Amino acid sequence: MRRVWLLLILLPVLLPALLAAAGANDPLWLDWPAEQTSVSGTVTLRGTVNPPGLQSYFIEAAPFTLGSTAPARWTPITLPAPAPVVAADLGTWNTTVFADGIYQLRLHVILSSGESIFYTIAPLAVNNQGRTFSAAPVSVIATPGAVILTAVPTPTRVPPTPAPLPVAAGGAAPGRPAGARMPLGGHVGALDDRAFAAARSAGMTWIKYQVRYRSGDSIDIPRDVIGRIRNAGFRSLLGIVGDPAELAAQGEAYYAAFAAYLGQVAALGPDAIEVWNEPNLDREWPTGQIDPRRYADLLRPAYQAIKAANPAVLVITGALAPTGAEGAFGLARVWNDDRYYNVMTTTDIGQHADCIGVHYNEGIVPPEATGGDPRDNYPTRYLPAMLDRVHRALGSLNLPLCMTELGYLTAEGYPPLPGGFAWAQNVTLAQQADWLRGAARVLENYGPRPVLLMIVWNVDFTRYDTDPMAGYAILRPDGTCPACAALAAR
Repeated sequence: MRRVWLLLILLPVLLPALLAAAGANDPLWLDWPAEQTSVSGTVTLRGTVNPPGLQSYFIEAAPFTLGSTAPARWTPITLPAPAPVVAADLGTWNTTVFADGIYQLRLHVILSSGESIFYTIAPLAVNNQGRTFSAAPVSVIATPGAVILTAVPTPTRVPPTPAPLPVAAGGAAPGRPAGARMPLGGHVGALDDRAFAAARSAGMTWIKYQVRYRSGDSIDIPRDVIGRIRNAGFRSLLGIVGDPAELAAQGEAYYAAFAAYLGQVAALGPDAIEVWNEPNLDREWPTGQIDPRRYADLLRPAYQAIKAANPAVLVITGALAPTGAEGAFGLARVWNDDRYYNVMTTTDIGQHADCIGVHYNEGIVPPEATGGDPRDNYPTRYLPAMLDRVHRALGSLNLPLCMTELGYLTAEGYPPLPGGFAWAQNVTLAQQADWLRGAARVLENYGPRPVLLMIVWNVDFTRYDTDPMAGYAILRPDGTCPACAALAAR
């Protein structure tokens, strides 16, 4: 396999001279022999990253078109690293996951001030299939003008918020201080005053928002989400989910890109990140590839990237869908949650997470009940049994639980529920309110394993069709929120 050394230079002692030279129209050039302009296979990246105030750095790639002013879609190709490097390896580039073509590479450095420095070289030809050819030598463009300090928003006053949840250190499971209440939060669909006001009236101090990542995405959306939540006076939990089709197509190469993106998001200062969502279902994970060991391979670099960028971020595993459907659909499409949890304990997930994500969303009996559901007595029907199911399956894994989705479905105020959800047709709004309050008490007092956080699913969703999310919402079509007062009074 051919290995090509790509020279990336970002040397702080030379930066003033380089910028002065740029100002004098004396461009910086890197000599690049013509036979080294076509790369394939795994490429070793080499250079120097040693600016004052270094927090972390990673390398990105994007298609390159000479003279184009269109925004580049950058794809991270290395994991964020926190330590300075001088004339040494910066990482590797697996070019086989890129289509043949002309590309540019960008060294992305994040400073402790929150600023970013970029250094870009271009063009480079990826030529794995022999489809990229240039009769003329390809020169490297390395301009000091590509060293860009991003603008830092003017600080705004943030309303006081509760202390963040504790983060595990040295493998110890974090827990709530003695006598402290379990924080409540809500999953919102819209980051607006209506949702925030409802959450505030319910006594919530956390807001969860889901971000769907696709290769090349910028961090503009999570930056905006975190800022809005913070400015509204809440802690932020971002559930970040990738694209199953991209994961299936790229395989293990996807892990590094996804992890690098999470590292960038962590640097923005969220309070918690949930890594993926319901990976035991093939609507969220590639069909035929559902396996906790694969998830562990994705979580490991993601955790490392998050902690390298911001050690204070609480890392939560992607909560599983509580289900017993594997017998009906087969293991290629779904794993029962207890099977999945049991295999999780054979991996190193315990060293790469601060909390185990849990969902509960199929209750039609009071949260304290351990029997009496008219459907059957499957454990996921009952909140105490669901908690015990997770606790037992985790065995000696020394991590607390984070309930990142808990809700009760009711059709009150809406048309009848679709067939797949008809089991909740008789649940009333009053029951939803009372049961959410009771669920918070159950979680807060659960003895076998601490529950750090409860996120209500959901606050304000409006979709009501084959997937009646609005039926779970505590904000109802008439603008009332019976559950808000109930939760505030818990």
